[in-house]
Amino acid sequence: MLIYFFVIIGMPFMRHQFWNAEFGPGLTTTKLSGAVLLIYALVYLARRHGIPRYFAAPQAVLMIAFFGFAAFSWVSTGWQATTIDLVNPIYMYFSTLIFFFITMTVIDSVKRLYWSCMAAVGSVAFASLYMLREWQKGTEVFGEGYRPGWVVGDANYFTISALAVMPIAFELALVARNKLEKLYAVVCTLLIFAAVTLGASRGGFLGIVLMVLFLIARSRKPARNAVVVFLVALPVLLFAPNSPINRFFHPDAGDKASVGKHLVGWEAGLNMIKKNPITGVGFGNYKAVVTRYDKTGEVRIDPHVAHNAHLEVAAELGIPALVVFWTFLGTCFYSAGRTRKRALARGSPVLGALALGFQASIIGTSVGIFFVSGQYTRLFWFVLCMTMAIPLLLPARASAKNLPLEMTPPPPAETEENFRVGDALVAMR
Repeated sequence: MLIYFFVIIGMPFMRHQFWNAEFGPGLTTTKLSGAVLLIYALVYLARRHGIPRYFAAPQAVLMIAFFGFAAFSWVSTGWQATTIDLVNPIYMYFSTLIFFFITMTVIDSVKRLYWSCMAAVGSVAFASLYMLREWQKGTEVFGEGYRPGWVVGDANYFTISALAVMPIAFELALVARNKLEKLYAVVCTLLIFAAVTLGASRGGFLGIVLMVLFLIARSRKPARNAVVVFLVALPVLLFAPNSPINRFFHPDAGDKASVGKHLVGWEAGLNMIKKNPITGVGFGNYKAVVTRYDKTGEVRIDPHVAHNAHLEVAAELGIPALVVFWTFLGTCFYSAGRTRKRALARGSPVLGALALGFQASIIGTSVGIFFVSGQYTRLFWFVLCMTMAIPLLLPARASAKNLPLEMTPPPPAETEENFRVGDALVAMR
């Protein structure tokens, strides 16, 4: 499992000197470790007593259908790469499919799920240290409004990764098995929150708000928890040198220009959908063709992605693919909620807490990617893959030690048949 954790730790990074170091044409540390992980998963599968039910969860079928749309579009229209692409779209989806197979193969216990989530939380906390250091050095040159994020793509992409794991970190802090693990989860949560605050992503902030409201509504004391969160978070957001609150209420010229670029890009994306509602303009081709659909002429100066994952999916793959994508996300959310209820009923509080964290992650990230093209964020797909694995981890029945006293299983009844079996055993002695 160490190689699995190793791969997870590198997921938030896009320009890291180690994780993204190239050893040849297109050969990076991430790809090499992924290949080793695949070999490990195949060996582990051969040693298992049975083949995992890879498509037991309905969202697994929907994921394959969505990837099918992308693959067909890529084959039929081709991908027009640009010089500033950070990711290869078809590679990201193909690697996600491989990661799904690996996850369903090796995550076969709640213990493995627990430590995988710990690794995911730690990976973003580790990336947060880079964010904080970059902000510290950047403000010396550019002032307090500087937004860090080079090593993780940019501040907006980092926030999507943070949205994917923050609720998981919170739930881990509640169900951690000992004080050291609880401290680890709490420290990671604080580091991630500090980095997200300084990253000042306005769309990500909206995702965090909805995510927190969902967790509060699901808690035992929602009113009290809402007050506590408000009193703790608001002073940090108001008095931080750089925060999304400041960008909302006191936008500078760059912030206003960013809003303008987003709106122009969205208008171009809507034009793509109007002219290509069924098949789209081709998988990964939004940036390459956006100037053809821009009626303002502003995009020609700086062609960019849609800054809206949902719009970009519809523009590139067509409305049917967007419907499948939305259905997939909704099914992941519903499946995690169902798993949570069944886990708590069967005496598995850790599994129930993580399922709740996955639900909150899907809500927050789905809102966050409305303002950034974050549909390729690896940690988001980590969460989505986990929603397909956790139903298979449900215990068959509640364990006796987790049942309340009034539900303690009764002793077997002393029937006539039991006495006959006992007499037979005595005679055998």
